[in-house]
Amino acid sequence: MERINEIKQIERYGNTVIEIAESAQISIEGKLYLGYNLNHNSVAETYLKLHDRAKLCVNGKFKAFYQSSIEVFEDGKLEVGNSYINCGTVISCGNYIKIGDGCAIARNVAIYDSDFHKIVDEDGQCLNPSLPVYISNHVWIGIGAIILKGVVIGEGAIIAAGAVVTKNVPSKCMVAGNPARVIKQKVHWR
Repeated sequence: MERINEIKQIERYGNTVIEIAESAQISIEGKLYLGYNLNHNSVAETYLKLHDRAKLCVNGKFKAFYQSSIEVFEDGKLEVGNSYINCGTVISCGNYIKIGDGCAIARNVAIYDSDFHKIVDEDGQCLNPSLPVYISNHVWIGIGAIILKGVVIGEGAIIAAGAVVTKNVPSKCMVAGNPARVIKQKVHWR
């Protein structure tokens, strides 16, 4: 699909800033809404930036509410399904992040697959490599939660407000705390 047609599949609201490098790739099978649910006459900014060779794949209708920020760094890939991120949420992708269908991601959530600064030992070995993040279908992430690199969140999981997720979350479990730990199993949310 031609780049201009892909851009037409992005619906902007209010003050939306989009920066796309020439070598970045966009694939939209559905629609990407940026600045969604903006209050009338608001000047809130929404941000999308794709660096060199970055990839953004939208499979369904993905809504990024106002004041959210999505940045895919050099050679990173972000795949999103039929889901949304609420106001103030940040997705920062340097490796690979996948968000499935039916996910409800609350305000001020941070999702990072990298530390974005290398820590090296005396032999020059990187001690903190970037690792993918997988958020399965029908996941609810509460206000202010932080999802860090190398995490797989199972289908139907619930991440409590303010949780810091550093390890995998089983399906249909609720996690809370810093670091997040399972506090309930066999849960369902609507």
